[in-house]
Amino acid sequence: MPATVTQPQPTSSTTVRSADPAGVAELFTDLWLRSDRADEQSGTAQAAHALAPEVPLPQRSGKAAQQVLLRTTAVRSVRLSDGSWSVIVAAQYAPRTAAASPDPSDAVVRYFAVPVLSSDGAGGAGAFTVRAAPAEVSGPAVAPIPEAPTDRILPGNGLVATPLREFFAAYLTGVGEVDRYLSPGTTLAPVRGSGYTAVTVDQVSADTEAADGPVPEDGRRARVRAQVTATDASGDRWPLAYDLSLTARDGRWEVTALDAGAPTLAGQDSPTPTTTTTGGESR
Repeated sequence: MPATVTQPQPTSSTTVRSADPAGVAELFTDLWLRSDRADEQSGTAQAAHALAPEVPLPQRSGKAAQQVLLRTTAVRSVRLSDGSWSVIVAAQYAPRTAAASPDPSDAVVRYFAVPVLSSDGAGGAGAFTVRAAPAEVSGPAVAPIPEAPTDRILPGNGLVATPLREFFAAYLTGVGEVDRYLSPGTTLAPVRGSGYTAVTVDQVSADTEAADGPVPEDGRRARVRAQVTATDASGDRWPLAYDLSLTARDGRWEVTALDAGAPTLAGQDSPTPTTTTTGGESR
């Protein structure tokens, strides 16, 4: 029977119900792509064999490779009907040039499907075995984008866009106080280390006509998306997109939640005023 690699047991009492092998597949693919059958005793080859004892390694010609592996990243994990997993791993390569280092700006991406057996193991620790060599496959298809609930374009000098310009200046560049634009009970720390020196709000759209006009009665909610351009000290411009929940209070709109990268779909409730989320993680 093939050997297995067992992960250290967690100290938490929470049991892992399903051991996701994405990280193991990502690590194995990196090791496998860098290994050579002619050097089975190398550390790279030994580490690959520890994860996949029965999988053959690539055979090198001895010539300089045309591509240099930069990194691998697991992009999709699917549990199959027999309980095993198929993990799609992206491998980013740069073409080899005459320069000492490969140029990552010309990188290409290749995809590999990695079959992995997994079990929860004692105490939910998890055990994994790569059961066959990776299969090179085409990249994932592009998923259709659902219609955005925030489809009402707001005026650039309106009562929503204007305070949002000031909010993003404080949030992204540190100019001004973030707290003054937040609803009571909402906390949000400004971004650190980005080096942004200027921010423009290019477009704001909302999910309700209440955001387009006078500020409504206290407690009225609106869901908005802000298209923002941040400029750093080098003059580079970065297009950013933010989904926010706003609440009307004392004649102005205040930020109740920031849900960067995790928009609320139509029909879902907005986050509560005491929750601020960024990138899908609660703070």
